[in-house]
Amino acid sequence: MEKRVIDPEKRKQVQRTTTRAVIGITLVIVAYVAYAMITKNLNIFIFEAMLMTFVAAYVILNDFVEPYRLGIFEGMTVGQKEGFIKILVLDAVGIGAVLYWILGMGNAENVNNSIFPLLIYIISAQWKRKFRPEFEGTDGEEQEEKEEES
Repeated sequence: MEKRVIDPEKRKQVQRTTTRAVIGITLVIVAYVAYAMITKNLNIFIFEAMLMTFVAAYVILNDFVEPYRLGIFEGMTVGQKEGFIKILVLDAVGIGAVLYWILGMGNAENVNNSIFPLLIYIISAQWKRKFRPEFEGTDGEEQEEKEEES
């Protein structure tokens, strides 16, 4: 099976757009926190909703919008579909853990166990990186070498 090659310049452009969107959402959250600190009025429900929106937007941008813009969904093979399913399962585990953590932030009883959901997210994100070349239909090592050269 021939490996797909994604134009490094197009990949950079798409990733820049995603990064800008994530930074924009982050700035909105930071602005709200700054406002809350100045007024000494933090609504935990609004803050949690903003964080959950950030997590959802990040995953949607990373795992759906970027691949769509790079044309990865076109002509997907069975192996690529399996890689995508693996990524979606790991997303569900990681996002579930982060959302559980976010919802537990306001709960004083949850403070002692607050690191475990984040560890689950980090581990799932690392595993997800291993399946990305399978999903994209690229050889991960060759693609990384080409991107480093340019």
